[in-house]
Amino acid sequence: MQLHFGKSGLLRRMAAVVLSVCLLAGAASAASLDTAAPASTAPETDYLPIVMYHHFDENPGTSKMIVSPTRFEEHMAALKNAGYTPVTPQQLVDYVDHGSALPQKPIWITMDDGYRSNVTFAAPIMAKYGMKATVYCIGVSVGKSTYKDMGIPIIPHFSYEEAKPWSDQGVLTVQSHTYDMHKVWELDKADYRRGVLPRDGEALDVYMDTFRTDFYKSNEAIRKSFGAGSLAFAYPFGRNNALTEGMLRAMGVRVTVTIREDMNQLVRGDASSLYGLARFNITNDMTAQDLLARIKEPTV
Repeated sequence: MQLHFGKSGLLRRMAAVVLSVCLLAGAASAASLDTAAPASTAPETDYLPIVMYHHFDENPGTSKMIVSPTRFEEHMAALKNAGYTPVTPQQLVDYVDHGSALPQKPIWITMDDGYRSNVTFAAPIMAKYGMKATVYCIGVSVGKSTYKDMGIPIIPHFSYEEAKPWSDQGVLTVQSHTYDMHKVWELDKADYRRGVLPRDGEALDVYMDTFRTDFYKSNEAIRKSFGAGSLAFAYPFGRNNALTEGMLRAMGVRVTVTIREDMNQLVRGDASSLYGLARFNITNDMTAQDLLARIKEPTV
C-alpha cells in the first residue's frame, strides 16, 4: 500500500510518519544503549553557541552569506582572546554519550555548502588562531564551478582533495549537506523539493528511499575521502521534521543542525539534545563585539 502526502491523506500521513519515527528512533536508541552515559549519572548540561558562515570574499557587498577575510580574521581573533575553544561533532557526541568534558567556553564554528573560499581564505586564518570548523558540503557540487550539467557558473566549491590537507591538520571537518537535495528553485524546477522534505503527493516509501539513497551517496564519498562518514548533518534551508530526524538517527547521524537562531543546551545522557541544533548566521556587518554579544551565554 502506498501512502501519499496530500490534503486528502493527512491522517494517513500523520500515522505513517509517527509510526516510522517511533520505529526508527527506537531502533537507534536501542543500538546506542551501550555507549550512553550511565543512568546513575546526574543530568548535567552545557551551553553551546554555534556560528554559521558560508562564503568568503574580499568584496562581500550586502550579502548575508558572504564575509570578508578581514572581518573573519577579526572574528577568529576575538573568539580566541575571549577564551572560546572550538569543538568538533565528535566532542559533542562524547560529551553527551560518555560525559567527556567540553572546554570551559566551547564554540562550534560551521560553514555551509563547501565553497572553495573555505580552504583558500578561512582555513589559513583559523590555523593562525588555533581555530577549527565543520564544513557541510553539497556532494553534487564538490569541486565544481558550474551548476550540475547545466553549465551555469556558480561560486566555486572545493574538491575533497583540496580539503584533505586541512582535514588532516584538524582545521576542517567535512560533513554532509546532502548529495543532491539542496535544490535551487530557479534551476531545478522540474526536480525541486523543499530541502529534504517530501514533495506534495510523494509516496512515503518512495520519499524515504530517495532520502536514504541521497544521504548514503554523500556519506560514502566523505568516508572514502576522509576515512570516516558523516557524524553530523546540516539541513538545507534548515527544513526538517520528525521523520527526517528519525531517519538520520537510524542511519548513524548523531548531530543535526538547522538555521534557527538560538543558544543550544546539551544534556549528558540525552542523545536528543544533539538534534535540531540552532545556529547564529554570521554576516559581514557584524563586528567582533557584535559576535561576542550574540553568542554570550545567557545568565540565569
